[in-house]
Amino acid sequence: MSGLNLALLGLITIRALPDHEAITTPSTWETGLSSIARATGRKPAETYAQILAHPVFFKSRVPFVPPPPPPPSSPKNPAVAAVIDPGLVVEGVMIKTGLSRAFLLSKSGMNGAWVAEGEIFQGWQVKSIDGGGVKLEQGGRPLELQLYPK
Repeated sequence: MSGLNLALLGLITIRALPDHEAITTPSTWETGLSSIARATGRKPAETYAQILAHPVFFKSRVPFVPPPPPPPSSPKNPAVAAVIDPGLVVEGVMIKTGLSRAFLLSKSGMNGAWVAEGEIFQGWQVKSIDGGGVKLEQGGRPLELQLYPK
């Protein structure tokens, strides 16, 4: 029985030692799908390589459209100051020697006051007062209010 054990031990040792022959060809694994595709009448997946590289609903499938050219630049014209109705009305003018005043009233009927030249009323500076009306200025924008508008 010990002879049998020695024989089995020798056999295991021989099998466990590395073989001197090296495997020179790499092993390849094939799915075998091409043979299945041929058997079912379907085309192999390589046929659809271009479609698979660019799926239908992806942005990369959109044909290239160049961006529109920028609009031609127009020369910069100085902005004309728009006349904005400040909502003021001249209700009366008083002119005496060396003294001129105007009664300015907002169109809403509130906040009326007698003002002299050089005073500021609701953000507008009174530049001049004469028998026909008042000249105001705000931020370099002139405004003329007439006592009797035409």
